[in-house]
Amino acid sequence: MSRAFVWAIAGLIVVGTGLTVLFSVGDTGVTALDIGTFTVLAVTLIALVFYAADTNRQTKIAQAKWERDAILSATYTMRALSDVGHSERTIFVLTNPTTMLIRAKVWADCRVYGRTVDPGNAYNGTDTWILFPQQTSQGWFSIVDLLAQQGKNFDQMRAESSSQNSITQLTLDLTLEFRDERGTSRRLPTRTHHYSFADLAWIPVLTRNDDDLWQHG
Repeated sequence: MSRAFVWAIAGLIVVGTGLTVLFSVGDTGVTALDIGTFTVLAVTLIALVFYAADTNRQTKIAQAKWERDAILSATYTMRALSDVGHSERTIFVLTNPTTMLIRAKVWADCRVYGRTVDPGNAYNGTDTWILFPQQTSQGWFSIVDLLAQQGKNFDQMRAESSSQNSITQLTLDLTLEFRDERGTSRRLPTRTHHYSFADLAWIPVLTRNDDDLWQHG
C-alpha cells in the first residue's frame, strides 16, 4: 500500500466526516455529543488506516529480508582428496540450510594447459542440482579424466609441475547460481582456481583487480 493511497483514504474520511457534520448540524436531533462521537470514530478510522499501511510495509520488508537471507545462505565447498589412491578425485558439495527447495547450476570451466576439458554434465551447466531443505548434496569429478582428454596422466603432470607452470597446468573457473521456490536467484561471481600437483589441492584466486564497484578517493 503506497503512501499516496493512504493519504487519499485519510482525506476521503476527513472530507466525509466534515460533510456529515455540516449536514447534520441543521437537524434538531443532533447534539454536540453525537458530533464528537462521530469525530472520534473518524479519527480512529484514520489511525487504523495508517496502522494497516505501516504493518503491510513492515511485513514486506521482513519477507524481502527472509527471502534474501535464505538464498544468500546457500553455499558450496570444493576439495581435492589427498589420500592415497583417491588423489585424482575432487569432491563437490552444495549445502541448503533453508526450509525451501533450492535448485543450482554449476559451471566449471576446466582447462589443461589452456585447452578446454569437460568435467561432466553436473559441472558444465547441463544438469540442475536439486537441493532439498536443510540438506547437502555431494558429487565428485575425476582429475584423471580431465587430463586424459588432453592425452595427459596424473603422474606425468606431477613430474612436469614447476614454479613456472604450476598455475597453468590445470585450471578451473567456477560459476554457480542458486534459485529458490519463490523465483529469487543469486549468481556467485566467477572464481578462478588452479590445481597444485605438488600439494594435491585446488588453490583459489582470492582477489581480482578489475572490480569497478570500488573507487578509491
